[in-house]
Amino acid sequence: MEIKAQWFKLMAFLIMVAFVLVGCQNYSEEGEGAQSPDDQAPATNENFDDKVFNFATNQDIPQLDPHGSAANTTFRVTYMLYDRLVTYDGTSTEPQPMLAERWEVSEDGTEYTFYLVENATFHDGSPVTAEAVQYSFTRAMDVGKSAAGIFSKVIDENSFEIIDDHTIKITLKQPFAPFISTLGTAYANILNPNLEENHGDDFGESFLAEAEVGSGPYTLESWDRGEKLVMKANPDYWGEAPTMETVNINFVSEASTARLMLEKGEIDLIDNSMISPEVLSQMEGTDGVEIVNASGYQIDYMPMNIESGPLSDVKVRQAIAHSINYDALLESVYLGQAERIVGAVPKGMFGFNPDAKLYEYDLDKAKALLEEAGQAEGLTLEIAISENDEVRSNTALLLQSDLEKVGVTLNIKTYAWPTFLDLVTSGKHDFGLVSWTPDYPDPDYNLWYFAHSSSKGPGFNLAFYENSEVDGLLEEARTSTDESLRENNYREIQNIMAEDVPYIFVAQPNLQAASRTWVKGYELNPMNVWYVPFHKITKEQ
Repeated sequence: MEIKAQWFKLMAFLIMVAFVLVGCQNYSEEGEGAQSPDDQAPATNENFDDKVFNFATNQDIPQLDPHGSAANTTFRVTYMLYDRLVTYDGTSTEPQPMLAERWEVSEDGTEYTFYLVENATFHDGSPVTAEAVQYSFTRAMDVGKSAAGIFSKVIDENSFEIIDDHTIKITLKQPFAPFISTLGTAYANILNPNLEENHGDDFGESFLAEAEVGSGPYTLESWDRGEKLVMKANPDYWGEAPTMETVNINFVSEASTARLMLEKGEIDLIDNSMISPEVLSQMEGTDGVEIVNASGYQIDYMPMNIESGPLSDVKVRQAIAHSINYDALLESVYLGQAERIVGAVPKGMFGFNPDAKLYEYDLDKAKALLEEAGQAEGLTLEIAISENDEVRSNTALLLQSDLEKVGVTLNIKTYAWPTFLDLVTSGKHDFGLVSWTPDYPDPDYNLWYFAHSSSKGPGFNLAFYENSEVDGLLEEARTSTDESLRENNYREIQNIMAEDVPYIFVAQPNLQAASRTWVKGYELNPMNVWYVPFHKITKEQ
């Protein structure tokens, strides 16, 4: 047995030497023309297809009606299925022509005349006309949900004059300074008037929940809820032809799974809200993966339902605001990739108030306020978060630990995104954790939705906040063309809200997203990270 073992060792050694010599011979034959590993062409990934774009998100879409949904997950899709009068391009926050190739504004800021492109058609081949513009805005007001908030008290059914098929005049009931900017939002998508055939009793909401009547660069191919939504390039698109023939919105529940899929090349881009800063930092330097960074207007915040219960007492809300260790939160959850924010207007936007009151971490002050409110012990509250969001789950855990130090028990409840959205818009929550990015770069957008009494619930005033002074300041700022007056109003609103504390503003994070290095042309817009320009993105190995 020992001799046999020695024989096998000798044979193994000779085979190994032979392989080494063959390797040396090959290298010698290649001579000076040999390539080092760094010089060789990169291996082709078997998952690469330059006509198909695979996007991963962990949040399904509640519905597809652009006038009835306030969900950013809906907007990401409807931005591609529909066109608007104006749009935002790349990282710009200035509206650019889209269906309206140009427009004129009267000196008093009340009359807007839009000249439409003449070759735009809806997906059924019918032309996009001035009638479609009037129909779309009128329907938004008739539906009376999220989209109506933009146009509330600004236009009505009598505001439209169709001059010809491709010219329309819109007369505002009063000046509305950000009007042009609002027309680039998902709420201002232009719908085919043939939707009337499916109006039913709800202006077509039931029909549009899972269908589309747009003119955009993509059409809806299929939607398997919870699995995948597929968009196909519109072959007859009137504008620049979309670069991707197919866009797959893949619903991947676990961030770890999406990360693995990206690293294998099965996914091209991951929803920027899906992966925590900690995981993104771990992915830095991964072969074939790029971390896209940008500054932005995103706000992470905590709405408190102040209509009833303990949170209806401002002292309780102020106590909670004093209970949070903000520095620890920014460091441990955001890894320094965020900064503290004072209110609903992000730093960098017109109207931002750097002097609004900040609540410092002060446990003694918090306990004293709870005692004054008669809630010194035994207070139990619930915080609702959407599932599969590491930042929100980590934030909730930190808040739970902080509030425990002042005698408040905070129970964490996790919901699927559609259920979570229904919960917070119907006022069934104590706390929620939400992210917000403005669709147009004006404080009117954030503050009208956060603070105006008409926006309660489905209008995204998730605190169900009502303050007559704030309502008045918002309405005055909306109707003024005096930028100085508008700025003063918005700053005052932030001061009032800082005292009322309907929301706790957690952080203004930097924008980060993980993509394959072969993805070209993807840019994070500071005001609307949910706008992914699938129609302009290319893939190059």
